[in-house]
Amino acid sequence: MVKDMLKRIGKDQLRVGMFIEAIEGSWLNAPLSGRRYTLECEEEAARLKSSNLYGVFINTSKGLDVTPAVVEQHEIDALRQAAKTPYGSSGRKVRIWTADKIKRTSGLLKSIFDDVSAGAAVTVETVSPVIEEITQSLDVDPFVLINMTRMKTKDEATFLHSLAVSALMIRLAWHLKIDKFLVPVLGMSGLLHDIGKIGTPIKILTKSGALTDAEMEVIRRHPELGHRMLSRGKGMPEIVLDVCLHHHERLDGKGYPIGLRDGEISLYTRMAAICDVYDALTSARPYKKPWTASEAISWMLDTKGVFDRAVLREFIDGVIRA
Repeated sequence: MVKDMLKRIGKDQLRVGMFIEAIEGSWLNAPLSGRRYTLECEEEAARLKSSNLYGVFINTSKGLDVTPAVVEQHEIDALRQAAKTPYGSSGRKVRIWTADKIKRTSGLLKSIFDDVSAGAAVTVETVSPVIEEITQSLDVDPFVLINMTRMKTKDEATFLHSLAVSALMIRLAWHLKIDKFLVPVLGMSGLLHDIGKIGTPIKILTKSGALTDAEMEVIRRHPELGHRMLSRGKGMPEIVLDVCLHHHERLDGKGYPIGLRDGEISLYTRMAAICDVYDALTSARPYKKPWTASEAISWMLDTKGVFDRAVLREFIDGVIRA
């Protein structure tokens, strides 16, 4: 099953032969920190079990499951068909209520971005109210918020894209059963992943034609710029900084700004890359019309070396067709 490929387990369930994708908790006492690898000996398993971890993500398509099982690989055609399942529908009252939430949260986010542009530091305290609003909207209806953020004007694009990616990250985290204390951090990661674009000239961000090489080079600076902005604030979670800096990296090493490859890219950044691109593809932009969910997923499935296939399958299964 698709859902059996990427699985969260307790550290006490670890056994030799499992492929570890990511961990939850402090890396300080964990061996081979930051790597994706196969657990090869009982000594490593014992060290992980005795560490400060409180959860581990394993990939059952690359290693053993909690109980031995044959992993069923869904055909791409089946995934594409699943992606055609429409988002849920909501009543008029819910849509009006959500529209008010979007107006309020985008206003809060614009205020935060304006302050950062003026030199202020971003803090967890300033961003948390936005995450709370997004989470509350998703609790009421998991689809309507994401759908309504697609109706972006040029002026709203950066803010509503950030809200949408945050919502998608939260929904994907829920589906993956990521520890509840980390979910707001992942929502914050989605919300702030593009904060570096506030330093990008608006004429480039809203340009309707193809970007020149020089303009593309300016765009490519936004992850590092955003990372510097977020680093000014005290207590910004490392996950948020990681996602901001690396969300344009590719598994084949052809991304930017560093050119990380495969296991060098964290699970949370791989989640963000999928949420970011999916919303970009399915939203109207100055230079393109919005794609349908099916068109976006088909393109993402066909694109080699960019997205983590296990995470993409989970995204389809738990966010798109849930």
